[in-house]
Amino acid sequence: MLSSWLRASVCVTTLLLVPRQTHASAFDVQGLGPDGVAEVGARSASAEDGSAAFFNPGGLALGNGTALLIAPIVSVSTLRAQDKRLPFEDPFGITLTASATIPFEGPLANRLRIGFSGHFLPTAALRLLARAPEEPFYPYYDNRTQRLVALPALGVRITKWLGIGFGANVLAGVRGPAKLEKGATGAPEPRIDIAANTVVSGIFGVRWDPTKYARFALVVRQGFGIPLNIDTTADIGGVPLATNLQAKMAMFDPLTVVLASSFDVGKVHIETSVSHAKWSDWESPYLSVQSTLPGVNLVSRIPSKLFRDTMSFRIGSNYSIATSARTKLVLRAGIAAEPTILAGNIQGRTNLVDGDKLTLGLGATFALKNARGNTLRIGLGGNGQFVSEFNQEKRPCQTAPCPETTVAGPDANSPSTGITNPGYPRLTASGALFTLSLGVGADF
Repeated sequence: MLSSWLRASVCVTTLLLVPRQTHASAFDVQGLGPDGVAEVGARSASAEDGSAAFFNPGGLALGNGTALLIAPIVSVSTLRAQDKRLPFEDPFGITLTASATIPFEGPLANRLRIGFSGHFLPTAALRLLARAPEEPFYPYYDNRTQRLVALPALGVRITKWLGIGFGANVLAGVRGPAKLEKGATGAPEPRIDIAANTVVSGIFGVRWDPTKYARFALVVRQGFGIPLNIDTTADIGGVPLATNLQAKMAMFDPLTVVLASSFDVGKVHIETSVSHAKWSDWESPYLSVQSTLPGVNLVSRIPSKLFRDTMSFRIGSNYSIATSARTKLVLRAGIAAEPTILAGNIQGRTNLVDGDKLTLGLGATFALKNARGNTLRIGLGGNGQFVSEFNQEKRPCQTAPCPETTVAGPDANSPSTGITNPGYPRLTASGALFTLSLGVGADF
């Protein structure tokens, strides 16, 4: 009994010591653990360890024992736009998952479980990139992995075959002045004040196991976006200049609903899932800018209705091979399909790119059980996400005033000449993202 409380205490301590800078985007883009990477995220009706804090907290409730996993993960991008390679920001991270049963007695015995999924960066807890309006980039990948992730969850076993769970997705607020060092030119140093309110969203999950060999799941992940406000002031030659930058939904993650089922056929485990992501709620990946001089007020116009909702499909499978009385090898594979998030509008100055995505995954897990029943797991998982080619013709402006769907040169009298927009005359993009994760875990 004492050891059960000790294991649960270790899991709780892990949850409490992790900073509250959280968001789940790294798990959506790169994957969660070797199993999740290899099975391309098709784990909502299967996961019962700490990874269930993200995949499905309801599945956490139906697990047992204590489990820990640490897994470095790295991604390599071959994505390109306008024949220029686009690097994947912060490609390396470390995944940590933990789960334990709270050792209550009586009616609560084996009813409550806690879990944790985390993604840690080697350089910083959070880094937001602000893109120039004309810069070509993939909004699907941009600003989605450059943050520490920490998802605690609680699972409640209602009956032997029914579990529900809740996870918290929290980003701690940031407010106050920021220091900006002078550059080599000795330009005047402005004062910068940053305000980012604390944002909380939830992950809710249900798992129903009608038989030993069949499982069904429903998961709802609330949408996430940080309302960011940055004020800068400077005095240039005695003239005050004030600039305000705002983003209603920085580091956006869409409302996502997942329906999943998994079945065991002999030694083969198969999971299928369909998910709906409400990308249309995202107003824009750009910051709005308002600059004020005495008697002058300039406000940028942010493009809208850029994104559309998507429906994605995943199939994951694994096959168990008993290599000896105490060892087992699990082979894993997965395939997923997801359409582009762009609404298909003709762009003017902006150069957002995306495409339909096909993801293929492979991996394996080696498990060794000792005489006490404890299990050591070593897993390796990799996948490649292949993005279809993006093509869009740019429309030159013929006469001023120029429509938002056109590009123009510097001469208002002849706007169709001297156009320097990097997406003109044709905006193209394609490529792939490759991810690999190696993990070591233990079950007690």
